[in-house]
Amino acid sequence: MMAAQRLSPAGMIRALETRMTETYPIQAKLELALGTERADQLLTKLDNYSNQPNAVKGAAKRPSDPELEASAHAAFATATPEEVDLELDSIGMWGLLTLAARADVTILDSLPPWRADNPKVATIRRAAAKHGSV
Repeated sequence: MMAAQRLSPAGMIRALETRMTETYPIQAKLELALGTERADQLLTKLDNYSNQPNAVKGAAKRPSDPELEASAHAAFATATPEEVDLELDSIGMWGLLTLAARADVTILDSLPPWRADNPKVATIRRAAAKHGSV
């Protein structure tokens, strides 16, 4: 029987970061694009909404931030349908998807079919159209 390997604090942090990247690739890609602190602040704010529809509405009311919106779009655009499906169980990820749609609303066309017919997707489309016309 092998003895358990002990990790240094730095090793534990690297292991947790690797696990997060594998488990939450959209969040990890957003952190790479925006920096950990800015991405964490945004995701925390979006996760603090009481439910997914409120996260969509709240994100739609945010002021324009082209860098953030492009980063959100890129994070969703490179994710697999399975990764998108997993992360959309989170309240905040619906808000992030709303911001991604501001950069390019066609990102919604790449959602898994079982997510695409969600009423929140129609709300996001309307919000993106409204944002684009302002």
